[in-house]
Amino acid sequence: MVYNQIFRFSFQRSCILFAALHLSFSLYSQQILPDTIALKTVVIQSTRASDNHPAPHSNFSAEKIGQSYQAQDIPMLLSSVPSLVENSDAGAGVGYTGLRIRGSDPTRVNVTINGVPFNDAESQGVFWVNMPDIAASAAEIQVQRGVGTSSNGAGAFGATVNIDLSKVVPDPFAIVSNTFGSFATRKHSAYLGTGLIGGKMAFTGRISTIQSDGYIDRANSDLNSFHLTGAYIDDKQSFQAHILSGHERTYQAWYGLPAQYLDTLRTYNPAGTERAGDPYPDEVDDYTQRHFLAHYKYEFKNAWSLQLNGHYTRGFGFYEQYKAAESADDYGLSGWALSGDSSIEVSDLVRRRWLDNHFYGGTFALQWELKSAWKPVFLLGGAISQYEGRHFGELIWAQNAPAAPKDFVYYDNNATKSDANVFLKWESRPTVRLNTFIDLQMRRVAYQFLGFNNDLENVSQNADLLFFNPKIGATYSFSNKWILAGFAGIAHREPNRDDYTQSSPNSRPRAERMLDLEASLRGTGKYWSVSTNLYFMGYRDQLVLDGRLNDVGAYIRTNVPESYRAGLELEASLQIGRFFALNGNAAFSRNKVKNFIEYRDNWDESTQERIEYRNTNLAFSPDATARLEASWAVLQQTRHDLSVSLSGKYVGKQFLDNTSNENTILPKYFFSDLRLNYDLKNVVGDRISLILSVNNLFNKKYVANGWTYRYVSAGYNPVSDDPYTRAEGNDVYHQAGFFPQAGRYWMGTVVVKL
Repeated sequence: MVYNQIFRFSFQRSCILFAALHLSFSLYSQQILPDTIALKTVVIQSTRASDNHPAPHSNFSAEKIGQSYQAQDIPMLLSSVPSLVENSDAGAGVGYTGLRIRGSDPTRVNVTINGVPFNDAESQGVFWVNMPDIAASAAEIQVQRGVGTSSNGAGAFGATVNIDLSKVVPDPFAIVSNTFGSFATRKHSAYLGTGLIGGKMAFTGRISTIQSDGYIDRANSDLNSFHLTGAYIDDKQSFQAHILSGHERTYQAWYGLPAQYLDTLRTYNPAGTERAGDPYPDEVDDYTQRHFLAHYKYEFKNAWSLQLNGHYTRGFGFYEQYKAAESADDYGLSGWALSGDSSIEVSDLVRRRWLDNHFYGGTFALQWELKSAWKPVFLLGGAISQYEGRHFGELIWAQNAPAAPKDFVYYDNNATKSDANVFLKWESRPTVRLNTFIDLQMRRVAYQFLGFNNDLENVSQNADLLFFNPKIGATYSFSNKWILAGFAGIAHREPNRDDYTQSSPNSRPRAERMLDLEASLRGTGKYWSVSTNLYFMGYRDQLVLDGRLNDVGAYIRTNVPESYRAGLELEASLQIGRFFALNGNAAFSRNKVKNFIEYRDNWDESTQERIEYRNTNLAFSPDATARLEASWAVLQQTRHDLSVSLSGKYVGKQFLDNTSNENTILPKYFFSDLRLNYDLKNVVGDRISLILSVNNLFNKKYVANGWTYRYVSAGYNPVSDDPYTRAEGNDVYHQAGFFPQAGRYWMGTVVVKL
């Protein structure tokens, strides 16, 4: 509550300043900041790929981010990355959003902030909604496809996303900004910086708020954040500290649209509808996450340097649910009290499921650059971290007074996870044209948790894993324009929390392993660039959903012995004269499970049927994606810049499970976005920048995400009663939920730098 009051007071003062400038819109765009300098603290970026690194990667500079960033989240901002598919639960890019790269879901995409792990340690997912407006602070975002250079956090199976916040702006600045758009979307922020004081110290602060009603019914978001930094630099050492805080309150939209409503009620939201009459108004997710980062570097003589990083993340919050006709037994109670000595077995209730966690640790990197003909660089680094999480549930209301005190805690589970690694990286240049690198990492994971044993007792358990992750690669320059690159790496990834807690030691899944092979040819000229990348990602024991019930009666992910992803990624850009530019990419892939067994529930007999498949498609893995953007610099003058960009993106058909069943697919889709950028210099402050965008320009109806569940029943036909259910024939049914994306919608933004 105190945080909200401080935020609103600061924001009101920002609005007064903004009103004095007589402007109606604005957005902070980092392209208008003064040229930045690299903070020496984070010169050693063990997670970043250099320009000539053989791992395929895409860089988003501050200027590039500023050209398109408005209020939508990181997955939408990264839409131009090859093989990337973005989605939004609320349908318009604000609130819960996600991305898949090469078909890999967010739990297999390793995300770091200044080299510090951002993925949740237990679920391994990334919840961008917890850090609203972080793109406004980013000096660079780098996306590496495949294993990449990931050194900290869990192994990257699809990609690594590195967010760099470590730049220092040398000159003072003040920015007030606002954004408005469809679905009552608005974003407001104020960003201040002192510049370098005495050439050695600098401080910045940003405060932001984002609200949106969302495209889906009641899928509203209320997001607040701030980011404070302080830096000190001298000739030999540097220090930087960050405090990032985000608070989100979003109405739940994660159930998906029932299959029967896809063509008629595209914005229907089932969340909260278990309550009779109007939907429950507080069916929300409410979470606060704060990050504290510290970076210190010292440069020794003889080309040695040492970097030390510390981090602490504090997260706490809940999601609230209205549940109808709940059994008292499920909450450890003997019954729901009515009056006197009478009781009933079921009752409507409201519950909150809490997560209260701490994540802390440190990393180090010792670098040595030898001054020899080969120009070798050695990097010895490592990390250690500890996660402490408490999961518990509260009953905050029951229609029939419960036989339990107010805010009764009906479950309470604790878990700790330790993660440590050490790595050695070596880069050299044996010849003028050849660059090579070797990366060797050892990683140990120790996880303690409450889970079921073979007697179905919830007891303390542990899992210990040790991984060796080697990588090797090289680049060869044929000329100043053409580079040939090769890369090979092995990565391991541990099962997540649910894989452990919903199984017993006898049914516990094994860790996943992946071999990543990459080969690319890159060319760059004065007005053009082109890149061709071939990849093969072979999995052993990949964890997938197959419908199986384990020995404690829970649906779990299980290991499939062999599966793979193989593809071709193409990128190209072309500058046509002074005013026209084309940028595009395309990806074509095969994503297969060699042998897959589906376990399908038989509702009539309370058993599971076993169906075998060969060479089926991996779920959520389109065989083709493509994007093309055309830009026209309409006006380029000393005080005025005006440009227009039109982009189109195609995503091929995706299956919702691993059976390649044509009844459960996401159809292919194509959408286009139009964007106008206008900069006016030295009229009010240093610059006014306007962004006006029309997203999904041609109002296409498409679905970017979904889920499915298949079963058999001869005695029960639920199609007329359950909008999630469709009939396939031969007594086979499937339930499906879809996440429709918004039709045509707009956003307008202006930024004023003082």
